[in-house]
Amino acid sequence: MSSAYGIGSTSPPPGARVVIVGESRMNASLDSPPQSFKQVDMPGAVPAGGDHAKHTDLNSEKLYKASEETRDAPSDAQWVPIPLRTWFWISYVCVLVAGAIALEVALHYSHKNDGWPTKDNAEKGVLHYVYTLPPVGVTMILVGIWAWTDVEVKRLQPYVDLLHGGSPPQRSLLLDYTRTHNALVWFEATSNRHYIVALASLMALVALSFQPIAAALFSVRDVYKSFPDTSVNNLRAISLNQDEQIQDLTSFLGASGLASASIVYGLGDPEFVHGGYTVGALELPLNLATNGTLKTNTTAILSDPGCRDPDQPVTLNRLSDGSGWNNSATFNGCQYSWQVNNNSVHLFGAQTMSNCTAFDTTDSSFAPAIFWFFTYSPKAMASVTLCAPQITLLNVEATIDLASTNLTQVRPLGNLTVGQGQFSQYAGNITGAPLYGRAYNGLNWTNLISDPFVNARAGAIQLQLPAAVFQNAVQSAEGLTTAFVNNTFASLSATVYRKYLSNVASLLYFVNAPQPISVTVWTFQKRLFLSDVAVHLLSVGMLVLALFGTIMHLLHRHDRRGLRLLHAPGTLASAAAFTAQTPMAELLDGRQRPEDISQALQNLRFRIDPLRMKIVTEGEPGFEEAHSPPGWRRSFFGGTPKNEGPPKNE
Repeated sequence: MSSAYGIGSTSPPPGARVVIVGESRMNASLDSPPQSFKQVDMPGAVPAGGDHAKHTDLNSEKLYKASEETRDAPSDAQWVPIPLRTWFWISYVCVLVAGAIALEVALHYSHKNDGWPTKDNAEKGVLHYVYTLPPVGVTMILVGIWAWTDVEVKRLQPYVDLLHGGSPPQRSLLLDYTRTHNALVWFEATSNRHYIVALASLMALVALSFQPIAAALFSVRDVYKSFPDTSVNNLRAISLNQDEQIQDLTSFLGASGLASASIVYGLGDPEFVHGGYTVGALELPLNLATNGTLKTNTTAILSDPGCRDPDQPVTLNRLSDGSGWNNSATFNGCQYSWQVNNNSVHLFGAQTMSNCTAFDTTDSSFAPAIFWFFTYSPKAMASVTLCAPQITLLNVEATIDLASTNLTQVRPLGNLTVGQGQFSQYAGNITGAPLYGRAYNGLNWTNLISDPFVNARAGAIQLQLPAAVFQNAVQSAEGLTTAFVNNTFASLSATVYRKYLSNVASLLYFVNAPQPISVTVWTFQKRLFLSDVAVHLLSVGMLVLALFGTIMHLLHRHDRRGLRLLHAPGTLASAAAFTAQTPMAELLDGRQRPEDISQALQNLRFRIDPLRMKIVTEGEPGFEEAHSPPGWRRSFFGGTPKNEGPPKNE
């Protein structure tokens, strides 16, 4: 056992060990820093002089050799922050790239499919949060991971600087980027030439934009779009209606009244009638939409009034007794005459043509209709129009407004052939016997029953229709007198008569025959869309973060490759472990205020001893041996220097 010798002895006994102890430790004073180191000789110490120098050189060689052996030793226990481990950040970068690609692909399908269906109340209530919160939640995770990475890069920077050696306290022991706001830390890091920290902080600022952009990813728009085709019942099919109830003329009187009201009061066509077309009634799928458009392929009857002017102007002959006028006109060689009295200023009426070889007048039900008009103001004038109605059976595309249930458009697809196509199997009694394609005139009926009320209805129809034509002339822009002068009653009569014929067509030429029919419903639907601007901004941001994040990780991995931490720094125990049994404890002994600590460390440089992972000070034994191996500043593209491979858990 070695024998001790007293403090203050000038030389140690042979074989004594030499230990450097701070003088303040021997004569502690909390108010003053240690000013010098005092030599204490212990038994077994190496004598000073040449032998001591040789021993120091030998220790240096052993220290460096031990350092090299430490670097070559297994690194399973070496600590690397999880965000900086290779498997972690590569996975994170892959998620960013995949997310950016997925967003652009989803945007493509958003345009292609006109968005995705959603509920009508998707802009408020629970559904609003269902489609806005998940993207925000995902971006929160991505932003949180990068914030974690940013914090670990900042936390390791003092140790990386110490690893490189010769680091002043402001860039190592006194450096703490984690306490500086991200909006400012990049500037401080740049001034310290810690460009990796600056890059990580800038990317953290970029990542912060992800959340507000993600909140704007989805929007709900009203899109005019069709539902998938659905089947409903077609209620009526084309066929001659031979129901005896039609003979009471009640429906005909209502049809003439509707035609008259459409002129006087501007009423539109009834359901399933439009512009002379009459289609079979069908069920409307109001369960799908109440404000939209229905389109379907069906059958229709086109009623053409066939109204025309006479061959020559009307001939007016005043009666010899002055009580009236005898008027006549010719149509295709067939003469029509009528007589008026002078009991009224304006007179009009309707009849059917008879005894004319140019037209089919054998059956008064199909004979041409005659509408005549006469006025004494401003002078005696007369006009007459012949209307030879015709019907055409067609296959059509019908468009119905669901809000008003009105037929708004009919597009002919071709003539209907009996037995070919849908709803055509019953049309044979119209194209064949008994009609043979003829159209009822709606003014005369051969099978009229001997009922005074029915006869009164027939007379009312024959009066109501020309009255509507006359009122049409009165309300026209040119006025009644000009209508007589220019003889425009043919077009005015055609307007009223077409409405009447198309109204009665739904009664005469359609029968109840329910059959399924396929319809397409178009309406404004609430659709969920991806915002173009938000998707592009978020995709670009994610790709930028992935690119510069990869660069940052590769640079940082190269920069810290000589750092062999065995535990996570940052705790009080960790700080004690890095400075235990070093003069650092003496330097900072009793220093609590920031200015005192800075004063104690000023003008000093520090580095980490790679053997002991202790912080050593310039001038302290071991500082020179704690140098970083050659090649540590080589570009990471040049590969990893020998004996400096990264830890296995990276």
